[in-house]
Amino acid sequence: MRPLSGLYAPADKLTAVARCSGCRLWRGIRPAQQVLAAALAVGAAVPIWAQSHPSLPQSTQISNADGSQVTAGGSSTPNYQVDRSKEDWGGLCRQVTKRDDFWDPLKCIGLGRPFWYLSFGAELRSSYETYRDYNWGSGPQSDNGYCLNRLIGHADFHLGPSVRIFTELQSGLEFGRNGGPRPAIDEDKLDVGQLFLELRSSIHQHRVPIEFRVGRQDLNYGDGSLVSIRDLNVRRPFDGIKLILRPQDWRIDVFAAKPVVTSPGFFDDAPDHTQTFWGIWATDIKEQSFVRQLDFYYLLLDRKHAQFDQGTARERRNTLGVRAHETASKLTFLQEGDLRFGSFGSGRLLAWKFADGVSYSLPQIRYHPVVELQGAISTGDENPQNADLQTFYPLFPSGLYYGYMVFASGSLNAIVAHPSLAMQLSKGLALGADSFFLWRQRTTDGLYSQAGMFLRTGQASPSRYVGATQDLTIGWNVDRHTTVRFLAAYYDVGPYLREAQPSGKNATYFSAIANYKF
Repeated sequence: MRPLSGLYAPADKLTAVARCSGCRLWRGIRPAQQVLAAALAVGAAVPIWAQSHPSLPQSTQISNADGSQVTAGGSSTPNYQVDRSKEDWGGLCRQVTKRDDFWDPLKCIGLGRPFWYLSFGAELRSSYETYRDYNWGSGPQSDNGYCLNRLIGHADFHLGPSVRIFTELQSGLEFGRNGGPRPAIDEDKLDVGQLFLELRSSIHQHRVPIEFRVGRQDLNYGDGSLVSIRDLNVRRPFDGIKLILRPQDWRIDVFAAKPVVTSPGFFDDAPDHTQTFWGIWATDIKEQSFVRQLDFYYLLLDRKHAQFDQGTARERRNTLGVRAHETASKLTFLQEGDLRFGSFGSGRLLAWKFADGVSYSLPQIRYHPVVELQGAISTGDENPQNADLQTFYPLFPSGLYYGYMVFASGSLNAIVAHPSLAMQLSKGLALGADSFFLWRQRTTDGLYSQAGMFLRTGQASPSRYVGATQDLTIGWNVDRHTTVRFLAAYYDVGPYLREAQPSGKNATYFSAIANYKF
């Protein structure tokens, strides 16, 4: 299930936000750090900076193992992707007579030998966010809102067709939030986002092309509800190894990794040694078939300190799953099923989730509306006094998938109904409206965030209905580099949140976002 996303602020307000945040940042760092920041910010003189939520969904778009894409331009250029390491700009080296874009000279710099080139890229994002009754009224509140800025710069070295080095630095900063930056997601002054060595075999060497990657890297699969880079102000990379096989129409990823713990300082992020993550993810795409995409996966997560309503213990969680995406004329369908098994402390672990969705597009009608209905159910714990555990856990999901409010509940112990409407108002302007209605699957289990963090016990209320959030998005693709978004949301708490401790209040959210990428 994917929320619609993106909202805007007036250009003068966004510009003021970027200016005030940027000057405070610049005065607060030493000269050597200023030089490094300037090297990252190639093109920092662009009109607007941006911090964005997930892009507006397209019901007919097929998600893939490489993540979502934003169209970058003509036939000689690839698409901008959430994971920039998935882009291949080698075609620009062969196009010597014409440049389509101002940044093209930086996208493919020849290094004097065949298939040797260097590519630079960057993303500048800024947002203004404001909540009323953040976390349903619990904890510090920021009545005047706050700013989130992020800058990512990367360099991609191709040393012939078989060797590649990709490096990416990211800087995420928070300004003006009462209580300071939220752990892990708001601030990371400067650190390595990705740094890996990739070795490739050609089809002439092996019947099945093989890629081997070692180092810090992004993992992003399916629609991001299980394994994602968490594209908030600060991303979540992984340290590990990955083997990629490409037999015919399939892509098969085999990986072993540890998630990286985000620390707020300079170059202080490190792998989380309390968690180990293994997996196999296979994807088959057939664009002309009724079944457009099939995903099969087997994932293993070992956590030394897993917290649920019944307590904290070591967890070994195995996931068997399948996703299917079908298209028939104006109808598209999506199904996903997961079975979890393993151990939690001295008890057994058994959990599951099933999600289903259907959308109907009307391309002949004005504004090309797309109506969608999705639903999901995931298990909760049956008895907190029993050592066995039945709570579903989403592993490493995207930061937002059940609405825009980052503290809202996620796919643990949940029943979710999600109707939505999307319209294309003009070539670059889109409108989206979403509703999420949420219940607890088991009244004996508690409430958990979208990331899987334990929020409230389920023992204080017998009520099942948690609440509903109404989201509205206006998105404007200004050009191939620039997007602007307005997001607004209202959360109407249900009986469970009113009866739980602390008692929950209705919450509202608004953000203005801009994003520039090259």
